[in-house]
Amino acid sequence: MTKWMLLTHQIAQDTPNLRVKVWRVLKKHGAVLFKNAVYVLPHTNEHEEIMQWLCKQIKEGGSDVSLFITESLSREQDEEIIKVFQEVRNKEYLEMFDACNNLLQKIEQIEETDGITDRSSNTPKKRLNEIIKNTEDISRIDFFYSPQKDTVLDKIHFIQQKLNGWQKASEKGIPDIGKNYKVKDFLGKKWVTRKDIFIDRIASAWLIKRFIDLKAKFAFLSKGAQCKGAIPFDMYGSEFTHRGEDCTFETLVKVFGLKDDALQTISEIVHDIDLKDNKYCRKEAEGIEQIIAGLSQRLSNDNKLLEKGMEIFDALYSSYSSKGE
Repeated sequence: MTKWMLLTHQIAQDTPNLRVKVWRVLKKHGAVLFKNAVYVLPHTNEHEEIMQWLCKQIKEGGSDVSLFITESLSREQDEEIIKVFQEVRNKEYLEMFDACNNLLQKIEQIEETDGITDRSSNTPKKRLNEIIKNTEDISRIDFFYSPQKDTVLDKIHFIQQKLNGWQKASEKGIPDIGKNYKVKDFLGKKWVTRKDIFIDRIASAWLIKRFIDLKAKFAFLSKGAQCKGAIPFDMYGSEFTHRGEDCTFETLVKVFGLKDDALQTISEIVHDIDLKDNKYCRKEAEGIEQIIAGLSQRLSNDNKLLEKGMEIFDALYSSYSSKGE
């Protein structure tokens, strides 16, 4: 049987701010209201720590709260609780599905009026990245893989392919030098790189996840270790690594034909930090390097470090996209 955490509270009516704060924390971490009586989460050490902290906040706010860790008596009871989780996540995924449809309508309007240009594609790309980020946030708390998840991911992939088609149309038939790859051939793959990731591997993983393979999974290997069936990057002898004067991030941008001014700006920053040749003289490089270095000192787990790094590069991309860089 599944082990559950149950939280029930009685927050005073004269403390609306506390009520909102509690609701936001519970929603953020994926708790659902079961039979309008208790908030439920699957039991994990992390969830237990969060719930205990929340109980403390409620008590310090002058209200009552109770927290229980228990198991259901039957598989049927587990399934009933799981169904509630899936229904809540499905509703959230459907909001993303509607957002995708709205974006597709705007894309079609651009095709019919403004035409396909690098400038006209900036806004749809930015909106798609927002949808991807929100979908990933839902996915992190989708503990029981709700059915609507795949529907949303398929819709996102469709929009990605459409925007990639825009990129090809705006290239006016000018081919890139060297071998190129198609995004459609790299969907749902496992990607592998060296452990103890830093700027180039973090940035490259972000690029893969956001622009090449939304369903990408990552593994980090010690020296001499292997991972069969995975696609290596930033590793000696792999297709996707340093080429000539380019770092791995620049290589990926070029071989996948990602024509995006904001990505070009980020690639210059990553290059200057990784290769330390000050080729592009990006003034942001030093600060971003210090942030990544600080995170790597705090987080020894590569998966957690990558998660934080993804947030940094999401913010950078949003900033440079809005500036038109």
